[in-house]
Amino acid sequence: MLKACGLIVCAFLLAGAGAGPAAAGTRQTYTYRVEHPRYGDIGTYVDTVEQNGDSRRIDTRLRVAVKVLGIVMFREEADRTELWRGNRLVGFDGVTVTNGERVEVHGKAQGNGFVITTPTGTTVAPANVYPSEPWAAGMANPVVMMSTKSGKLFPVKASGADQAVVSLYGAQVPVRHYQFQTDKHQDVWMNSRGIPVRFRTEEDGTPIDFVLTPEQVAQLGAQ
Repeated sequence: MLKACGLIVCAFLLAGAGAGPAAAGTRQTYTYRVEHPRYGDIGTYVDTVEQNGDSRRIDTRLRVAVKVLGIVMFREEADRTELWRGNRLVGFDGVTVTNGERVEVHGKAQGNGFVITTPTGTTVAPANVYPSEPWAAGMANPVVMMSTKSGKLFPVKASGADQAVVSLYGAQVPVRHYQFQTDKHQDVWMNSRGIPVRFRTEEDGTPIDFVLTPEQVAQLGAQ
């Protein structure tokens, strides 16, 4: 039951060229509420996206705690940085601490591959590997995904881009709905500007939702 929160750092991809939320030379921060179907609001997930020409940096900060009768039953904190050049991931550094257990994942583009270092060893992934992140549902279908939490590689099946409407705090937001299947099922709902307004990931059949804050939804509606 509480294991369901452990995936929270494992979501989706980076946004496709021309579809991302940040124009050249800009820096934007997006804050999501993390919602558990039984325990309600359990924390925050914050992405800061900085774009300079064809280079992009994404800094992610996750803070989650599940409490029962005031006692913390589960805690997960994560910080990670992705560096992209065009559509290629060129650098990754992530630290996840789950109930006191720390896992570091580091990656760097080398030649025709991407070298991933974890506590269990070193793996060479294909050059077109993507981390499990919510920002690039609009990119060409990925073949391999890297877990941002463990560094493990998974084949991925992507589908979707279906037009839909999601209800956020009483507002009806037109989106495209993308789905990804790795070792788990994941969804992302992206608005016309390429911003994930909501995304979801499942562990053991439990859906965990990440939803933009009401203030940011209102701000996007005004733009």
